Amino acid sequence: MTIKNNTHDHHHHEENCTHDHHHHGEGCNHEHHHHGEGCTHDHHHDDPSKYTRHLYSQSETLSFKNMDMDNLIESVNRLLEQEEFGKSVPILETLKDKLQNLVDTGNQSEEILRNLTETNHNLALSYGIIGEHNNSLPLWKSVIEKLIVDSEIDEILEAHYNAALSAEQARDLNEFIAYLNNGLEVAKANNAELWEATFEHELGVYAFDNQDYTTATTKFNRAIELSTKLDDLEGLVSSNFYLGHTFENQNNYAKAKELYEKALNIAKHEDIRDEVTHERALVEERLSIINKTQLQKKLQDF
Repeated sequence: MTIKNNTHDHHHHEENCTHDHHHHGEGCNHEHHHHGEGCTHDHHHDDPSKYTRHLYSQSETLSFKNMDMDNLIESVNRLLEQEEFGKSVPILETLKDKLQNLVDTGNQSEEILRNLTETNHNLALSYGIIGEHNNSLPLWKSVIEKLIVDSEIDEILEAHYNAALSAEQARDLNEFIAYLNNGLEVAKANNAELWEATFEHELGVYAFDNQDYTTATTKFNRAIELSTKLDDLEGLVSSNFYLGHTFENQNNYAKAKELYEKALNIAKHEDIRDEVTHERALVEERLSIINKTQLQKKLQDF
């Protein structure tokens, strides 16, 4: 029996998020790019227990360790399909140990190696979803190495993106930037323009946070260029908002207002209106602040 890759569309659960990007992990305060297909950061789950590590009893833990491989895989596949990530993680850890032990003792059949790769991938993603980014990050290097050999380009780029998110939340900024830059290069080399826009936007956000507004402007403009070409409306909302904020922070209120209004108009499009309510609120807030600032200045000048 083969373990399924059931977590590819989950990039870190919202409850661990304070970033206004599409969302991931504590300590964040900005608007990330929404990648579109395969990227479902904005989960609104109503059962937080699914996204917290489940503590099994000693007898339950022992039963998992004694379970044969097929039944263990069946159990974890079922939990992953139900998005029971908190319950899945301890079983995935047990499965990983069992498979690694087989490999270490000479059983390197194609099925065992494939199951180990899929288990590591599911575990890396599940750690991120439940907010255990320090556990997630060490797995990503080996996962990406395997994916580069065996997988489709979208899966490889998604792994780079998820690895970057885990690195950021683990406070490892060197790894964060490395995964974003590597992902960008892979995207460019494979003409994956939607992912290229995503990585450009994320690098722009990093530059913005570090007050490197020249780099931020370049990155956001490139993301906007690609998103326009691809008609990626959600990407256009995010990148125009952030480019506007970049100009606002440099006191260029006229340009900032122009970009905010552009983002707001796109956010009202019926195809994405319901998906970008949060982003729309952010844009409206910035526009309100600029309008108040300009009104106060006029009154003072008067």
